[in-house]
Amino acid sequence: MNLDFWKNKNVLITGHTGFKGSWLTLLLHELGSNIYGISDKKKEGIYEIVELSDIFKKEFFVDINTLSKKEAQEIFKIANPDIVFHMAAQSLVYEGYKNPLTTIETNVIGTFKILQYTDLESSAKTLVLATTDKVYRFPNSDNTEVAELGGKDFYSASKAGAEFVIEAYQGIKKRDELNLSVIRSGNVIGGGDRAEYRLIKEVIDSINLGKTFELRKPNSIRPWQFILDSLWGYLMAAQDNFTNKTNEVFNLNSELNNEFTAEKIVKIFFDNWEGKVPEIIITKEEFEEVDILKINSTKARDILNWTPIYDVKKTIMKIIEWENDFKNNKNIDVSISQIQKYLKDRI
Repeated sequence: MNLDFWKNKNVLITGHTGFKGSWLTLLLHELGSNIYGISDKKKEGIYEIVELSDIFKKEFFVDINTLSKKEAQEIFKIANPDIVFHMAAQSLVYEGYKNPLTTIETNVIGTFKILQYTDLESSAKTLVLATTDKVYRFPNSDNTEVAELGGKDFYSASKAGAEFVIEAYQGIKKRDELNLSVIRSGNVIGGGDRAEYRLIKEVIDSINLGKTFELRKPNSIRPWQFILDSLWGYLMAAQDNFTNKTNEVFNLNSELNNEFTAEKIVKIFFDNWEGKVPEIIITKEEFEEVDILKINSTKARDILNWTPIYDVKKTIMKIIEWENDFKNNKNIDVSISQIQKYLKDRI
């Protein structure tokens, strides 16, 4: 990937205060982009922890579910984006069970609005839309990008629904120069994740609060990957889209890491944490999730030359480094240093 490509590019990120959006902001800032953000609110996690507000050229706080044409016109006039990353979502399976309507509104209607407004109210050439590895009808299979879509829970169904909306919009978009790419990424982990029901967040909480760690699905297998490995795939897809005028769907899976159960991830974390760690107990899950989830990312490897470079052990050590630094310093420095080290490892 040509890193100079990103210098002075105007980039608009929806969901910029979330976990992925925040790390994408830091990565693009390091690469010299002009960054704008849309979110419904400021969120606990890396965004507030490292005070990301100062990095943005401008932030817009509005709910994409209710985003009006007038609001969109104002945002796109100010940001004038070359590239839009749509990451705003209700991204949790458990939350989908608890609040199905909000999940559907955000992930389906919100996605349609971003598609429509980017098309009609901006001059952006590239729109990269994040969905999920959970969109496949048969999640236990080695799914490629052409496998059948579906969902047995509201989150998965809403994301599959978003994909159908994206496909349909391809046929009606007004601007030929706007190209759409879809990213289905594996389970991303990294420092600063504070989203509810997320494994690393619950690990950190159990340590900080000195309470027993309750593990709901010890044998679940996910395509775990380091946050920067995943985002590197997003950047490669966006650059390919922009430069070659492509419209593609890419799975991002880490074959290095997709044999690890949730219990193994937690044990590796606790084994490498310096200090007292809690007892692990197995509890019954409140809502059903699939046990094994894997996706095939051969296409991303062949077309983009994307492969993850951090294995589970190195990823967990990066999370531990981040969390320990946060306890002592509570600033942006460790995040930037991890990005700089990652870029050196890539190059």
